[in-house]
Amino acid sequence: MNLKDKIPKIIKPVLCGICLVLTGCSAASMAQESTFESAYENGVEEEKVNIYTSTASVIIRSVNEEEQKISMYLLNRNENRDMGYNGATVVQDKYGSAMTIAQLKPGDIAEITYNSELERAGSITLSEDAWSYEGVTKYNLNIGNGNASIGDETFSIDNKVLVFSDGHVINPAQIINQDVLTIRGKGHSIMSITVEKGHGYLDIKNDEAVLGSFIEVGQTVISQIAPDMLITVPEGNYTVRIIGEGIDESREVQIERNKETVLDLGDIEVAKIQDAPVKFVITPSTASVYVDEAKIDTSRTVRLPLGLHLVTATASGYDSLSQYFQIEDGVNTVKMTLEEESDISGNDIFSSEKEEPTITIEAPVGAEVYQDNLYMGIVPVTYNKTAGDHTITLRKPGYITRSYGITVVDDKNDVTYAFPELDPENNTVSDNSVNGQNGNTNGSGSNNTVSGNSVSGNSVSGNSASGTNK
Repeated sequence: MNLKDKIPKIIKPVLCGICLVLTGCSAASMAQESTFESAYENGVEEEKVNIYTSTASVIIRSVNEEEQKISMYLLNRNENRDMGYNGATVVQDKYGSAMTIAQLKPGDIAEITYNSELERAGSITLSEDAWSYEGVTKYNLNIGNGNASIGDETFSIDNKVLVFSDGHVINPAQIINQDVLTIRGKGHSIMSITVEKGHGYLDIKNDEAVLGSFIEVGQTVISQIAPDMLITVPEGNYTVRIIGEGIDESREVQIERNKETVLDLGDIEVAKIQDAPVKFVITPSTASVYVDEAKIDTSRTVRLPLGLHLVTATASGYDSLSQYFQIEDGVNTVKMTLEEESDISGNDIFSSEKEEPTITIEAPVGAEVYQDNLYMGIVPVTYNKTAGDHTITLRKPGYITRSYGITVVDDKNDVTYAFPELDPENNTVSDNSVNGQNGNTNGSGSNNTVSGNSVSGNSVSGNSASGTNK
C-alpha cells in the first residue's frame, strides 16, 4: 500500500478521537452547569437567628462612646441597666430615620430590643408616641402632689421622674423657678426633665456703702441690697447695675451653673453720707412699724436720714411700743419686742394663742441658709414662716452650693425641712438616692471674682429634701 492510501486511514481515527474529546468536554461542561443550576434552584439558604428577643421602653441616662455602653432606665422593670452596642446596633428617630449613638440625649424616651444575657442592644428607636417641650420657662412642678403644668396644660408627674443636669441625674427639688427646662413624656405623664439652663450664685462682698440700694442683674434679678446676700441667678453673662442715692455703678459678670461669682463692691465711692441703712427686727413680725409717723416696710432694709427718729410698732393683741433711735453712719439695727395685751386681772388675753409659726432647717448641719437670697443663719436654724414659694440656698466652705424650691402653706403650723448633705467641691461626689434611683450629682464649686414659676416638693425618701408640718 502506498502512502497516498495510508493517509485517509490515519486521519480518520485522529479526527474521530478529536471529536470524542470535544464532545466529552462539552458534555462535562453542560453536566456541571446543570448541576450548579440545580443546586442554586433547589438549595435552601441558612436563616439568620435573631438574638435580640427582649424589648423594653426606656429612658436614656447616658452614653459612653469610649466603652460602647449606654446607661438606661427600664420603665417596665423599674431598674437601671447598662447595655453594650456595636456597629450593627440600629439607632433611629421616631420617624424611622437613621441616627448616630452620639445623638441620643439623657432623658430621651426610646423603645429597644436587646439580648439580656449578652447585655447588648440590637436596636434603639425614639418612642413614636413620646413628646418633648424644649426651652420651657413657664411651668409649675409639684412632685409631692404628683401634678404639674406647662403653660396652660396639666400633667401627672410621679416621684420616679428622672431629672438631668449637665448629663447627671439630680434631685427634682434642685430645680428652681429660674431654670429653663426640656420636659419629655407620653400622653399626660411627664417622664423626664432636663435642665437646659441652670443657675449659679452672685456673692456680694464689701457692700456696706451700698446697703439699701438696689441691684439689677440684667433683666433677671432686681433686689434691694441687704447684709450677707447670696443671689441665685440664671447662668449667663450679665451687666450688674447698682443704683442708689449718689450711686450708679455697673459691672460685667459671668454666672456659671452651680458656681459662685464674687462681686466686690468695695471700690464704689459714695457721695457724702446723709443717711444710713437700717434693718428692723420686730416681734411679732406682723407688727406695723412707723418711723416719725410714716409707715415703712420692715421686710426690707431701709435708708433713714442720720439723727434721732421715733419708731412706733403696733400689732393686734399686743401693747403698742414707741422708742427713739439714733441713726448713725454705718449699718443700723432696730430691735423691738411687743408685749401681749393683758386684762385687768393681769392675765394675758391671748396667752392661749400660739406664737408666730416658724420654719426650721435642721440639715445639713453647719451650712449657711439663704431664703430668697437673704441670709437666715447657720443650720440648724429657725426663723419666722412666710407663706408662698421660696428658694432655699445652702452654702458651706469646701462644698458645692445647692438651691431647692419649696412651697410654704399659709397656716399656723411650724414646718421643718431636712435637705441632702452637700457634695464636696472636689470630684468626690456622694451617691444621692433620688426616690429609689441611683444618680450622682456633679459640679464644680470654684469661685470667680468680679469687681412666675414655682417648684415644690413634699416629703420624699432618700437624700431628697423633706418637709414636715408641726
